[in-house]
Amino acid sequence: MATIKDIAYATGVSAMTVSRYFNEPDKLKPETYERIKAAVEEMGYQPNMVARLLATKRTNIICVYITSDIGALHPFTLQTIAGIGEKLGENGYSMLLTRDEYEKQNCDGIIAMGLNAEQEKELLELSEKKAIIIFGNNSRKNNWVDINNYQGSYMATEYMIQRGYKKIGIIGIENDQSYSEDRFQAYLDCMKEHGFEVPENGTIKVYNHEDDGYRAAAQLLKEADIDGLVCSSDALALGVMRYANENNIVVPDDLGVIGFDGLGYEKLVTPNLTTIQQPVYEAGKVIAERMIKVLKSGNYAGTEMFIEPILQVNGSTK
Repeated sequence: MATIKDIAYATGVSAMTVSRYFNEPDKLKPETYERIKAAVEEMGYQPNMVARLLATKRTNIICVYITSDIGALHPFTLQTIAGIGEKLGENGYSMLLTRDEYEKQNCDGIIAMGLNAEQEKELLELSEKKAIIIFGNNSRKNNWVDINNYQGSYMATEYMIQRGYKKIGIIGIENDQSYSEDRFQAYLDCMKEHGFEVPENGTIKVYNHEDDGYRAAAQLLKEADIDGLVCSSDALALGVMRYANENNIVVPDDLGVIGFDGLGYEKLVTPNLTTIQQPVYEAGKVIAERMIKVLKSGNYAGTEMFIEPILQVNGSTK
């Protein structure tokens, strides 16, 4: 069985440099890294993980904390976790999923999803002991990665305007998460900046379920004069389209509808839903990269990052 000394001899470097390849690869020159990597693969070297962890006092385990406010089997959660797991695995880390008691987990760092502002505050109190990265951004402080919800909703509203809709309302999400407020505020700002008035009785906030979207559509289309609806989630948009279909409202001619999520639900209706896609799989990989960077560097500089959403045009808009 090959040893570190064998790798060092084969590559013409010191045993300490080979050790750095496994523990601090970012400190090696690219050509040195590639030379050692080739030798490791050719000689089939397997590092002694127990000895390595004892030496570094690391577990190489990252805890992913998912609050009860988001569904563990929701596509948003599953795709994000898939991205996190792939990137962590590529770099020799394991992932531990938990719904509670994250502070008791024996891990090097915690990635958290679905936190409200108070939960964020509690979690960040552990940042002196463990590396913390939050997916989402209520506190607007450090160590976060988030979808640019404001930009996505602004894009959705602006697209409706560009497609010729004149009386555009919104169905927002009623909760204590910053993304909901960002999406709602972006609609208001876009309407104002393009010289459009918000229709009287043309805005509403409801819980984020399809049935709530259905009831909101019934109320708005009865009380307001609107020809387009920006929906702060695809679930709400599906409810709107179901109401329109049952009441002989033709989408997109009588009513344009645009959602926000792009996680697969847009294909469940006819016509398919125009939406703002959240690239959460890619976001998951970015989150894991940021975590690894924090663990290696010991600081959070540069961990804050917005992931830009993507407009996905389908048949629910002109």
